[in-house]
Amino acid sequence: MRRTLLAVVVLALLAAACSPNPGSSAVEPGDWPGVLSEADGQTVRWWLFGGDERVNRFIDDHVAPAAADLGVTVQKVPVDSTVEAVRRVLAELEAGRDDGGVDLVWVNGENFALGREAGAWLTDWATRLPNSALVDWSDPAIATDFGVPVDGDESPWARAAFVFAHDPGRTPDPPRSFVALLDYARQHPGRVTYPAPPDFTGAAFVRQAVTALGEHEAFALLAELKPLQWREGEAFPGSEAELSRLFADGQVDLAMSYDPTFVATAVHQGAFGESVRPFTFTGGTLQNTSYVAIPRNAANTAGALVVADLLLSPELQAIMNDPAVWGMPTVLDLDRLDADQRDALDAVAGPHVPADLGDPIAELPVDRVEPINRRWRQEVAR
Repeated sequence: MRRTLLAVVVLALLAAACSPNPGSSAVEPGDWPGVLSEADGQTVRWWLFGGDERVNRFIDDHVAPAAADLGVTVQKVPVDSTVEAVRRVLAELEAGRDDGGVDLVWVNGENFALGREAGAWLTDWATRLPNSALVDWSDPAIATDFGVPVDGDESPWARAAFVFAHDPGRTPDPPRSFVALLDYARQHPGRVTYPAPPDFTGAAFVRQAVTALGEHEAFALLAELKPLQWREGEAFPGSEAELSRLFADGQVDLAMSYDPTFVATAVHQGAFGESVRPFTFTGGTLQNTSYVAIPRNAANTAGALVVADLLLSPELQAIMNDPAVWGMPTVLDLDRLDADQRDALDAVAGPHVPADLGDPIAELPVDRVEPINRRWRQEVAR
C-alpha cells in the first residue's frame, strides 16, 4: 500500500512539475496589518493527522478561539497521513487551480520534501511572521526537517524529543547510554526491550543508536542486545503502547517515547505510578520538530499565515507545553522571551517532565530512514 501511494505521489510530482504555475498569493507576510485585514473572514482548512485526541483538543479549545478573535475560522481536515494532503495539492496544481482546497498542512519531513520537489509550497514566509523572531532558526532541530533545509518554507510549532522512563524503586540508576544499556541487559537479562521498527518509537530508538554510535557500531550493539532482551529477543512489542503496558506491569524496566512528556501523560491517566520518572541518554537527544506548510495555491493564504503565527505565540506555546493539554516542548528560544513568558513555560515543570532534554541531535535525512529500518529487519529481527 505504501509503495503504491508513493508511486501515485511521484507521478503527481512529475505532472505538477511540468504544469504551469497557477500563480502564487499576493499576500505579503512582511505587511502584517495587510495580512490581518485580508485574513478577516477567511476559513483555514488545516489538513493534519487526526489520530491524536490531545492535538485535536488543543486546536479546538485553544488555537481555534485565538484565531476566531482575529476573524479567522479554523476548520480541521483530519487524515491518516499527510501524504493525502500532498496528493490533493499536487492534483489541484496539475489542474491549474489557484484556489486550492488545502490552506495549511501539518507536514513531516518526507512529505515536505515531496512537495518541495514539485514546487507545491509557498516559499520564504515562515521567517517573516511576527512571532518568528522568537525562534532560533540556527537550531539544527529547527533549521532542517529530517535533513531537508527548511529555508523559511514551513513554520515550526511543536518539538519532540526521545525520552526514556524508569521507576527508581526498581531501577534507581538506569542506563544512560547505549553501551550502558547493553551492560544493564547483561546484568538483568529479559528486563529491556523496544518496539519493533517500523513502529514509530522503535524506529526512532534505532535511529538514536545510529546517531550516537555510527551505523555499523549501532547494529552490532543491537544484535548483541537482542538475546538479552525480553523473551530472549524472540518477540518485540508491536508498539509504544504495548511497551508501556509491559513497563507498567513490571515485566521490563524501561519505557520510551518520542513524546517527551509521555510520563506525565501516563501518570495523569493512571497508566504509570507516581514514582515513575523520565530521563534522557547522555551525549544528546534525538529531536525533531512539527511544522506547518502552506500550499502555493492556497485559497486562504492570509488566514493560514495568521494561524501559523498564532502557533508560535508564547501564550499558545505555554498551553501546548502543559502535559494536561498536550505536553510538547516549546519551539521558542527561551532567551528571546521575557520573564513572564518564561515563567509561563516553567509553570508546567514537575517530576514527570524532563528538566533538560540535553543537546539536540537532529534527525537523519529522510532518505536514510527506510534503509535503516530495512537493515534492522535483515540483521536484527531475523
